Amino acid sequence: MNLWDEIDGHLHLFARPVLSFRDPDGFPFSVRTYARQDRARDLFHVQIPEGVPAVAGPAWLLWHTHDDNFDVQHALAVSGDLVDEDGGWAFRPARVISRMHGDVAQVERAAARYLADRGLSVPDTFPWPGLEPIARKVRRDLAGGERTGDGDEGGVGEGGDEDWAGSYTEVSRALESTLHHGYWKDLPPNAPITEAADRMTDLLIGRIDARPGERVLDLGCGIGAPGIRLAKASGAAVVGVSITESEIELANAAAAAEGLADRVSFRYGNVMALPFPDDSFDAVCSMEFLYQIPDRPLALREISRVLKPGGRFEGSDFYLRAPVPHEKEPILADLRRIAMVETLTDLDAYLAELRAAGIEPAGTEDISPHVWPTRARYARLLRASRDALAPVMGEKELDEVIAVTEQADDLQEMGFLLISGRKPR
Repeated sequence: MNLWDEIDGHLHLFARPVLSFRDPDGFPFSVRTYARQDRARDLFHVQIPEGVPAVAGPAWLLWHTHDDNFDVQHALAVSGDLVDEDGGWAFRPARVISRMHGDVAQVERAAARYLADRGLSVPDTFPWPGLEPIARKVRRDLAGGERTGDGDEGGVGEGGDEDWAGSYTEVSRALESTLHHGYWKDLPPNAPITEAADRMTDLLIGRIDARPGERVLDLGCGIGAPGIRLAKASGAAVVGVSITESEIELANAAAAAEGLADRVSFRYGNVMALPFPDDSFDAVCSMEFLYQIPDRPLALREISRVLKPGGRFEGSDFYLRAPVPHEKEPILADLRRIAMVETLTDLDAYLAELRAAGIEPAGTEDISPHVWPTRARYARLLRASRDALAPVMGEKELDEVIAVTEQADDLQEMGFLLISGRKPR
């Protein structure tokens, strides 16, 4: 296997790597970047922020992703050289340094074997807690001192689950409690975004055809609205999973408020390692979620595993309707970063992944033209809620989200798909 084949075999897992290089004084420097392959010249085009002191020379790219609990990790490290290419920066790979795929327990066992084989002991734990005050100060400085909290007291917008819960609540409120795309066919332009979102949920509910007595898994459940709506419409029992604790708390509270806690529940669950036995569910629903998963084939295998024989899979997801022209690649790069687009393939590749996972495709429908109006509505709602969102998101970050959301209208090559499957009996 040559270098590029080895790299290509892993890149579908990642959205954005870390580029490390040396500054003019020889000190190491690292930045987040986008790495666009240029196979004709055997390099990656990379972006380095203006003002960052980069010089040509030895460099490294690290692609790394993991879930919130570090249960599943993937990493690819490549060494090479940073070079000046046509007035911009490029990374020329030389060799793959290391690969890592699997859960933390596997990594710990491998590390223990490595140390034992060399007669070494486990090094002392790094004093991470000592960095917290520094991290809080940096976040306050970047926010211009506008956020609350000082000293060692945590505050809104300063990191941690409580801060994310506050931010999530504010964003949800700004978007009228709707954090997925809507279905706008035959709706007037001034219709509430919640109406379009409910119609999208109802599309999947109708396709999944759940019934009383059945058990349905809702992947990436968010704050619970689609799962609760599914339970009400079908009479089925619904279990929702998320890797965000604040979402789970809000979703369970919503189910209890609706009097559905006896058959609707939400819990922590990593789609790449679902915490359920084989053959646990009659149906699995994934609403606008799998594009965020770094290893979608693994997630689809997990979905197949927990489905009963004959069980149904229904999903809505982004996919590539056509190749993205070179001039639009920056828009896609921004979407990958802002919207956490980890996995994006054409339809044939998507269907092949389903079949490889043991799920037979049962139909697809491209509904892109009826979905894209959501983008403009999101941008308008975010602008209208700027005063409430800026303290929890940061002004720069909020403006960037709004700009990328507006630019996405130009990326018609990125389509929106309804996709169905069934696990053979």
